[in-house]
Amino acid sequence: MRILLTGSRGYIGTVMAPMLARAGHDVVGIDTDLYRKSTFGRWEEEIPTQVKDVRALQRSDLRGLDAVVHLAALSNDPLGDLDPRLTDEINHLASVRLAELARQAGVARFVFASSCSNYGAAGDAPVDETSALHPVTAYGRSKVRAEEDIRRLADGSFSPTFLRCATAYGVSPRHRFDVVLNNLVAWAFTSGKVLLKSDGTPWRPIVHIEDISRAFLAALAAPREAVHGEAFNVGRSDQNYRIREIAEIVKETVPGCEIAFAEGASPDARNYRADFGKIARVLPAFRPQWDARKGAQQLLEAYRTVGIRLEDFEGPRYRRIDQLKSLMASGNLGPDLRWIEEPGQAAQAAATPPRRGSCSACGAPLRHTFVDLGMSPLCESYVPEERLNEMERFYPLHAWVCGQCFLVQVEEYATPEEIFSEYAYFSSFSESWVAHMRRYAGDVAERFGLGRESLVVEVGSNDGYLLQHFAARGIPVLGIEPAANVARVAVERGIPTLVRFFGEETARQLVAGGRRADLLCGANVLAQVPRPRDFLAGVALLLADDGVCTFEFPHLLQLMAGNQFDTIYHEHFSYFSFLSAERLFAASGLVLFDVEELPTHGGSLRVYGRHAADTARPVTERVGALRQREVDAGLLRLETYDRFAEQTRETKRKLLEFLVGAKRAGKKVVGYGAPGKGNTLLNYCGIRGDFLDFTVDRSPYKQGKYLPGTHLPILAPEAIRQAKPDYVLILPWNLQEEIVKQMAHVREWGGRFVVPIPEVRVLE
Repeated sequence: MRILLTGSRGYIGTVMAPMLARAGHDVVGIDTDLYRKSTFGRWEEEIPTQVKDVRALQRSDLRGLDAVVHLAALSNDPLGDLDPRLTDEINHLASVRLAELARQAGVARFVFASSCSNYGAAGDAPVDETSALHPVTAYGRSKVRAEEDIRRLADGSFSPTFLRCATAYGVSPRHRFDVVLNNLVAWAFTSGKVLLKSDGTPWRPIVHIEDISRAFLAALAAPREAVHGEAFNVGRSDQNYRIREIAEIVKETVPGCEIAFAEGASPDARNYRADFGKIARVLPAFRPQWDARKGAQQLLEAYRTVGIRLEDFEGPRYRRIDQLKSLMASGNLGPDLRWIEEPGQAAQAAATPPRRGSCSACGAPLRHTFVDLGMSPLCESYVPEERLNEMERFYPLHAWVCGQCFLVQVEEYATPEEIFSEYAYFSSFSESWVAHMRRYAGDVAERFGLGRESLVVEVGSNDGYLLQHFAARGIPVLGIEPAANVARVAVERGIPTLVRFFGEETARQLVAGGRRADLLCGANVLAQVPRPRDFLAGVALLLADDGVCTFEFPHLLQLMAGNQFDTIYHEHFSYFSFLSAERLFAASGLVLFDVEELPTHGGSLRVYGRHAADTARPVTERVGALRQREVDAGLLRLETYDRFAEQTRETKRKLLEFLVGAKRAGKKVVGYGAPGKGNTLLNYCGIRGDFLDFTVDRSPYKQGKYLPGTHLPILAPEAIRQAKPDYVLILPWNLQEEIVKQMAHVREWGGRFVVPIPEVRVLE
């Protein structure tokens, strides 16, 4: 089953999660992580987990699940009594809402962690699942109400089950000292006293947290008809004890201790014995393996190993109420127990060093890592042979996501002048890209009625690859390109080109000279702008009152879905979703009235913009549909971005495993292409001459040079025919169809093509 485990970083969740996974389930977790400072001993999380409040879950979070195991709650009586209204909101109302969302999303099973506290003041006679419920605390009342309301949702496709757990005990990575056996062993070990805070007479059934986990496993595995809408007491009938009897077991377990009563110890209103016959009959797969004596011994050994002290377990680190009060006093947590920042933000910020900069779009501080690709050189800084022994500059390639506008971005370590004044990328060497832009030119010329009286301005016009198609139609054009070596090629083609960077100042100069653009366009330039607000202010100035601007850029949603981490490099400062782009354009008075989704560069967007005052072009349905799809995909939630880094690491591992296996088998591997994305991939993965003999590229500008960082030689494509490699690793994987067609002769000697993204794959 694919299971969502709520409360996965809690006292029970950290034990249950690996047990579910070992049983063969595909488990994902969510947790508010309020008690992240309460880790007990060593712990490594074994399931992917989002930091998220259960109250913030949406139906989209539950799609594709088979079951929800719902543990998350304010989970003890003192904590529940702190604010009974809030206890009901989280334990009752949020649980019912979660069950409703699960039913709407098609989740078949919903296993709810209830409690024997529901029986409250039940007296000395054993109570079973048919007994009256008499909760005496806010915690107990919230669980009873949740059971009642969730049970009403049961139908032919949605099956809830309620597991009323006895009082838990046992060692956990997120340990609790406020449950009776754990607490008494801790007092005995640290002080020599088994300190009772009641008169010791109330009954209390107890159950180990591993046995609780076994009960959930049994409920998930049981036939639907056996558990549909049913409640089960979870424990063993021989594990009902008076509190004084538990104290005697602790005294026998911990050498040299004595039983003592706290000042003012009095009877406890909670007094119940539980009958566990039903779970034994209906769920025979549930076989508890712990008893109080065995559990007390486990706790004692753990306390000795950790070296727990009285001031530790009675201090604020492990007292949940004190933890929450501390977070509220520090301003990190609101009175409603929600993080002041977005869910996941506080935990991520705690794990990430503060950044020296701020968001290039909205100015908010950047604290949230998207992915850290280590140290890398500028991806277009190809090394001539005479400089191979000189020092290269490496910069952190660390992508951040803004917690306010959700723009993904990298820091500006090298100025645009350093990067783009002489550039190694010539667009015309890609036949498929030139064909793509030819189609675009024809489409927009027809759609917007461009002719001899119009002006088309392209920003980042490169070698004239696009504007040549407008010029061929007799439409006046102007290119703006900062790389003089590339612009020179465009001028030689007859494309007038201004060699400078574009922004508000350049736009003012052009407007002062009487120029306004009827179409202002850019392809893969917006991502390369370190100061996008200045850039778009220039767009708004230069664009005619009834003009249209279009920009293409890789789509962040596709980048994440396709694991395209290699498209992140220093020359690309920003990575846009439609949502982040729309917000940025709006800040300059520009409305995105249409959008197209394109296959280029692994998935791109082409957005169409106009002045807000130009209402002649209404916003299309495609805009609203894409906006909603991104919202549903979680692009306005920080935790969505947290998963990308681990995807990246796994892709690296798989690629290296393939290359190691190929080289050990005596295979020859070479690269094809020397794109910026290839340099990110090779430097992040540490792939050098020990894995690739060389790479080739069609651009004469790159041939004879060496890749930055890895120093792999760049040869002409003919070198592949001479070397006859077993594998050709296609670095510009977005052009794989074009490359395979151009290099079809590789198959003549049995050579095969390999693409690394989204994960390594040998093309058949």
